[in-house]
Amino acid sequence: MHYELRQATPADIQLVRDLKFSGLRPYVEELWGWDAHDQEERFRASFVPERQQIIRCENCDVGMLHVEDHQDEVVLAGIYIASSYRSRGLGSAVIGDVLTEAARAGKAVKLRVLRPNPARELYERLGFRVTMESETHLVMEARRLAAQQGDEADRP
Repeated sequence: MHYELRQATPADIQLVRDLKFSGLRPYVEELWGWDAHDQEERFRASFVPERQQIIRCENCDVGMLHVEDHQDEVVLAGIYIASSYRSRGLGSAVIGDVLTEAARAGKAVKLRVLRPNPARELYERLGFRVTMESETHLVMEARRLAAQQGDEADRP
């Protein structure tokens, strides 16, 4: 699926909030319950547009991507896709490109996912494996070899 990324701006706060809450609320509710005031405060304290990109598809803002490039690894700190664009290959395309870029740099990609979140299945299909577990989260890692990149390296 074709997509573009653009740098998030402070004006994207409501979009990113809605994407994040839509994507996480069911799993946060299951684990801890949903405290709207607490979640709003946490979100506002952590919203740093300079560290996030907006995913655009079909001329619409449909997702958010937060990737942290560290010396030894790449951390997929967040990816949220609008519900109307889920299960259409967009998440796979975006994460596949993150994996390809990390492979070019010789780095593994790590992420953390809430245990009840079915996105874990997507991550496993893309080559992520659980490396650590807690009562509430799984830490997963994937390393794409240069030979696995194939024609994916040509995607935007």
